[in-house]
Amino acid sequence: MATEPENNDPNVDADSETSMQGPHNRFVLGYYGSPREAQGLLEAQLPDTLKRVLKLEDLVVENSHFIDERMAEVESDLLFRIPRCDREDEDAYVYVLWEHQRRRDSLMALRMWIYMGMIYRLLANEDRLLPGVKLPFVYPIVLFQGTEGWKKGLVLEDLIDVEGLDPELHRWVPRFEIDLIRLDEDSPRIRPEAPIARLGLSLMRAVMNRKVGEWLEENIEELNLLYGDNRSPVVLILSYALLSGAGLTTEEFQTIINEKGDPKMKYETGSVAEQLVDRNKKEIVLRMIAKGMKDQEISEIVDLPLNAVAEIRKDSQKNE
Repeated sequence: MATEPENNDPNVDADSETSMQGPHNRFVLGYYGSPREAQGLLEAQLPDTLKRVLKLEDLVVENSHFIDERMAEVESDLLFRIPRCDREDEDAYVYVLWEHQRRRDSLMALRMWIYMGMIYRLLANEDRLLPGVKLPFVYPIVLFQGTEGWKKGLVLEDLIDVEGLDPELHRWVPRFEIDLIRLDEDSPRIRPEAPIARLGLSLMRAVMNRKVGEWLEENIEELNLLYGDNRSPVVLILSYALLSGAGLTTEEFQTIINEKGDPKMKYETGSVAEQLVDRNKKEIVLRMIAKGMKDQEISEIVDLPLNAVAEIRKDSQKNE
């Protein structure tokens, strides 16, 4: 579904925004796709009235995604199945959509309504909808990284033109509302008590504001403490901080980690930094090759062995 996004932020750089999509998506699916981190996230995001009837400790991350292919570069989504504690053998679902852009979509409620329909279709196709039993409850959340308010597009009913129609006809207009949570909002909902979930959300906010260097300085001691028992999520956090490039260079990252990081964590994240340096060098080499420069000249400028430059040239010719 094509939509015309609203963009009232003149400071948004479209190119830098595009470059963030890969790291954003990998981080969300790898980080909050873990049941433990997902539980910490939902503990903070869900209203108490819903949490009271859910067994969050038993949630299951569904391996299904519903976003439109044309939106896949700027969105990530996760569906969680959670047993109900008030009804035996019945589940509810929470669908979380991450918006990795600052632009506001005036048709967001319509898009989410379509995704909700796709969720129910999935459940029907997998025979999880039983005859004579009502549909399971699905709670829709959108985590938005923009800094401006979002006043339109959150309620489907408001998007449908009923002007001039008899009120009796309004009953055929679906009312559907999404729970929008801004990551820059000063709210406990983006400061969950679970430290791993909290650090993940606060890092995403730092990426949005391009203040990852400041974030890493402020949180490195807590990351050291968590590393022993939470190795995988901490490494994911640090990898995301580095790959985002949002206010933190590779050299600055390595300096902070080397001076203040846990020795084991320093070793593990060092390989990530090296891979990033190698990737950046490869991109520079490819640009130089495209400009017609010779391998020897490229090798001296980029500080790569001559055979490495030749290998990059060979691979680029294969892909042409």
